[in-house]
Amino acid sequence: MWNDAQSSRFLACILATWMFAGCTTTHEQAQAPVSPDPPQNGEISTTDEQIFVGDTVEMGYDPNVIMKRAESYFDKESYAEAIVEYKHFLDLHRNHVLAPYAQYKIGISHYKQFRTVDRDPEPLNQAITAYTKLLEEFPGNRYQVEAQQTIHTCRELLAQRHLMVGEFYLKRKSYLAAAHRFEKIIKEYPDLDTAGDAMYQLAETYDNLGIEEWSQDWLIALIDQYPQNSYHDKAQKQLASLQAEHPQLVASLPNRAPKREDKTPDLIAKASGQPDTSSPTLTHAGLLPETEDTPADGKPTQSPHTATASCGMGTWCESGSALSKPTQTSASTSTKVCKAGEWC
Repeated sequence: MWNDAQSSRFLACILATWMFAGCTTTHEQAQAPVSPDPPQNGEISTTDEQIFVGDTVEMGYDPNVIMKRAESYFDKESYAEAIVEYKHFLDLHRNHVLAPYAQYKIGISHYKQFRTVDRDPEPLNQAITAYTKLLEEFPGNRYQVEAQQTIHTCRELLAQRHLMVGEFYLKRKSYLAAAHRFEKIIKEYPDLDTAGDAMYQLAETYDNLGIEEWSQDWLIALIDQYPQNSYHDKAQKQLASLQAEHPQLVASLPNRAPKREDKTPDLIAKASGQPDTSSPTLTHAGLLPETEDTPADGKPTQSPHTATASCGMGTWCESGSALSKPTQTSASTSTKVCKAGEWC
């Protein structure tokens, strides 16, 4: 048993220890820095991103806030959101000094969403549209040269995509589908060297279909129009081989070489047996212009086996002098140009 003196000293020690610990804890708590609570999901963590919070009505119309918000999305590679903000800027501030820049960044945002030629080509089409709008609505802007170069790049990528798909169909022997893709390149991208590649592939397509005359025409068009094309020498060898196998093709050659400005005929309609709606000055499938024996009215002279005549509908078209002298019909009878030797 403790006596009273011992008990008093023990209680005094406990009390002193408790008071010292309490003072130390209080002092440490007073000196420790107060750490902020961690940001919750969706909260803004940087000063620049404070533009995303605040008075939404006022900031929704401020051009500097809208532009900074768009730039923030662009830097994060959130291009779809950036496009929305750039368009919002243009909707509200069309005459602002930064308007051409906003339209320029819309084009870049679309272009950066494109991946490879075997993926969705829509970003390329949208980039071309955006850059074309920049050139039309803001002429003489500082981004004009870059916009033109990017449009050219986008068109090259689109042409390469069509060529890739056409070659895929060609390997699978889906010749009409392949011809459709190659023809699309020649019609829409004649200024690109890819059009020369398409001509060679189209010649090969018609050779596989057994239409050697059309194949010859496309080889001639490639040799004449794209002398720097990678297929140029190969096309010359292919043409010589084709003419050696089919000597009658040489007699069907035009009197002068093809020209680029002539329009491509509807080859798919020809191959599928549909009526030919192409220009009468074109020979077969190639880009062939009028020959020297073409009359001034633009109608080519017909050979005996393709002679035509103006005959009354529902009558038999005679051959012979029908070309130089049309068949006489009454005023009430409708006439039609038909092939000689068939019902009209």
